[in-house]
Amino acid sequence: MENYTIKVYRDAKELYSYIEHANIDFFSFAFKDTADILAYDSNVGIDITSLLYYLKVNTHDCLPAERNFIDLSADTHILVHESAKDLALEIFPCLFSDYEYMTENTETVSSDMLQSPLHTVHYQAIYTYDNDIILSEFVNYCSEQNIPIASFPYAMDIIKNNYDKFNKEQAVVIIDITSLSYAIEDNKNILYLSEQFIMNYPNAKFIIKTSQADVIFKFYPLYFNQQLSVDTLFENFSISTETNMESTHSLARITDFSPSDLSSLIDKFNHNLIGHSNFKEHFANSIRNFILLNQAKEQKVFSIFLFGKSGIGKTEVARILNECLSKDSLNKYIAKINFQNYSSQDALNSLIGSPSGYIGCEHGELSEKVKKSSVGLILCDEFDKTNRPVFSYFLELLEEGKFTDSMAREYDLDGYIIIFTSNLLTKKEYESKIPPELQTRFDLVCEFEEPTTKEKEEFLELLLEKAKIKFSDQFANINFTSYDKRKLFDFDFSSIHALRDIKRQFNNRLMDYFVDKKVL
Repeated sequence: MENYTIKVYRDAKELYSYIEHANIDFFSFAFKDTADILAYDSNVGIDITSLLYYLKVNTHDCLPAERNFIDLSADTHILVHESAKDLALEIFPCLFSDYEYMTENTETVSSDMLQSPLHTVHYQAIYTYDNDIILSEFVNYCSEQNIPIASFPYAMDIIKNNYDKFNKEQAVVIIDITSLSYAIEDNKNILYLSEQFIMNYPNAKFIIKTSQADVIFKFYPLYFNQQLSVDTLFENFSISTETNMESTHSLARITDFSPSDLSSLIDKFNHNLIGHSNFKEHFANSIRNFILLNQAKEQKVFSIFLFGKSGIGKTEVARILNECLSKDSLNKYIAKINFQNYSSQDALNSLIGSPSGYIGCEHGELSEKVKKSSVGLILCDEFDKTNRPVFSYFLELLEEGKFTDSMAREYDLDGYIIIFTSNLLTKKEYESKIPPELQTRFDLVCEFEEPTTKEKEEFLELLLEKAKIKFSDQFANINFTSYDKRKLFDFDFSSIHALRDIKRQFNNRLMDYFVDKKVL
């Protein structure tokens, strides 16, 4: 089989410009449909980005996917976002031998071009709302007008319930994909299936919180090309001036918890974090002290530095705390920054934004993540990978309990928990890598150790407990016995060092179990 070169694009604008100048039809990959398209005419463009993220997790579909390219030719334009370019060569080594970026000389795409249909790419607008007050008013309007509306996880249910009306009358159904936008950043394997949904229901209208719209444009460039307000969706719906004002940001902070609520939170936290008893004891005492000091205006933020091997629970501390603090059971977005990406000379610009007048990023990742989250918690992952300017910036942030971005906008972190994690293995490495003056700013520093065999067993029990909640429908249709449990746990987890890997094994075995019981 001949090897082909993949065309790589950096962002949606570069992709749109390439499409406009290529003067051919473009499609995203779809099983069987892609094979039919290439059999009819191989001189087309196929974007395989979402497919690659899907195959990274669902490896059993690699061969069926490759069969779709049997009629691939030198005339075919295979496209991929730069984040997945290496994945393409890894998954399809017999198809693709190299990649090249789209030409640097392609003229800049205009705003008019972005909003006009390009060949057979069926673009649509995404409709945005600024806050939950506007969303509530919009939901009420849809209810009054008998217009189906649902969040993305329940989209298929609402379409099934309105199937005849939806297909025969081409009636509108509204899908809120805000939750999808939060999930997609950390779980890109759901890109393909969600993309197929968007493609298969062209008369669905998609709405999203304004702050998340950029995520959708980034990951679905062949489907959405413009942003409109929800009040343009229906002629008779309008947003009142009072409603259109930005809502007060309701932030869930540990400092707002009463003593009894705090005890319940600590119990829940201890139950969900397996092992690390020394850390849990110190955390409980330190967090109680922090709340009192914060109320007395003596301490604004509580900082934790965790180091140790990968996959043994450091990041899980932040996830569990975020879940315990979150008031919204559906939106558990966590303000997470991976500092592995902050080692370059301009790392601080990426974090807080470029200076005024500088060509680059106006908004930094730190302020954007803080604004998106409704929980007073920040996760700084792999913090040891960053550089001296960023260390110095956090020195001031931890001292003052606030930070200022490049546009002189101040963000108050009063009551926040800030968790720093690192894969440094020893206290000696920690002391040599982290500046001494910054070490003195951390309120709690702890080394995480590998779990014992007993703790791994406890972890499996916890995974099963959570699985029975998440997959309640499947468990309701089977007689789950102690024998089934022993069989589910029957693998050599004693030799697996990372809890993350044990969880992966458990999930795979659980899915196989459901298949055997014919409940999937």
